[in-house]
Amino acid sequence: MIDGKYATYQGDTYKVVEIISNEVVLVTEDAEALEKGFEAQTTNTSAHTLYFKRVARDDLDELYALYQEARYEGAIFDLYQDTEGQLYIGTEDQDKASTFGLEQTDEDYYSKYVTDDEIEKIIYRSHIE
Repeated sequence: MIDGKYATYQGDTYKVVEIISNEVVLVTEDAEALEKGFEAQTTNTSAHTLYFKRVARDDLDELYALYQEARYEGAIFDLYQDTEGQLYIGTEDQDKASTFGLEQTDEDYYSKYVTDDEIEKIIYRSHIE
């Protein structure tokens, strides 16, 4: 899923791990980031290397957030992906859930697994000041 914060830095896009006052922590899996001053960090729980860099907010070309929803049979739903990569839609609206065949999965939430070709992904982008 693409939900989260991102930054454009020196012409490339990176995932934002943390925003600390006037500083942003960027991360990537691209080893070429070493050439831009990123530092490699690995852990015992990860099979790949991540590269991190602290950057002043003023040095970023852009800082923004992405949020994704799905259109399913003409209605808009929350869109999620489980740990196996399967997509599912959800809503808190019981009437809407009943109309579109979603099942109750939590006290006030309804969801349904869907395939990529059953939905239209809608991506919202908002600038972060």
